Amino acid sequence: MEENDYKLNDLTVHIHFVLDKATYPGWEDIRNMVNVHSLYWIHEGKGVFLTNVEHKVEAGMLIYLKPGLKLSMRSQMDAPLRITMLLFDCAELGYDAVWKEVKPIGKLRLPFLSQYNQQEAEEISRLVWGIHQEWLSGLTDGIAVSRAKMQILLHMLHQTVQPDWNLMESGAFAAFEQIKKTLENDYKDHHRIEKLAEKYGISPSYLRKMFLKFTGMGPKEYHMHIQNQQACRYLVFTDYPVKEIAKLCGYYEEYHFSKIFKQLNGIPPTVYRNKQRIKD
Repeated sequence: MEENDYKLNDLTVHIHFVLDKATYPGWEDIRNMVNVHSLYWIHEGKGVFLTNVEHKVEAGMLIYLKPGLKLSMRSQMDAPLRITMLLFDCAELGYDAVWKEVKPIGKLRLPFLSQYNQQEAEEISRLVWGIHQEWLSGLTDGIAVSRAKMQILLHMLHQTVQPDWNLMESGAFAAFEQIKKTLENDYKDHHRIEKLAEKYGISPSYLRKMFLKFTGMGPKEYHMHIQNQQACRYLVFTDYPVKEIAKLCGYYEEYHFSKIFKQLNGIPPTVYRNKQRIKD
């Protein structure tokens, strides 16, 4: 697979080192450990990060460095930096009845440099500080807690990452996010995509383009995908009859649900339930 082709739900991390560093005026340093992923969260101050080009940095910014990227840093004389550095490895570890193989991730889907608003910055600072506090090798379960918080942080960063074309000013990306959340949270409801597009001020064709780019499927297909995921969970983890599961997943009657389920999974709901329980 491509180096940044991975499922966020299957992401697992191993933290190598966490350091909260208050620098001094004119401080300079280089990135010494280049064979791991790194996040640099800037709490205070201003400075310059230099790769092949010069990047001005300040409080509220996050720098993501993929493995192999060389970097030098320096603080501004009148506003020294305070940085928390998170050095980690990450991999995709899936589960489908059995554990799948571990696939190391060469590059995360994060930009090199991001700047956040006050609310987002406060949340990131809280998570980063929590990771720093918990990451103590001698603390019982501390590493496990910091690793869990690291995964929450990475999930947040993936959700707030800006797209690679300018949608934020037009509000189109915000509309896409709202509609996507609506389909995920209210999967039992019968949504008309055209009405949702009209409500959030985006054309249906543009909305479909965004869904294809960010989810790999159109909005209607994405809604069915979410319903199908929930149906699979009900079949495996509950004893609800298929008729009841159909209603819980937003279908009017059992026959239509079973027909769609077989199209998506290749087998009827009852066969799927039996096969999954034999595996367990």
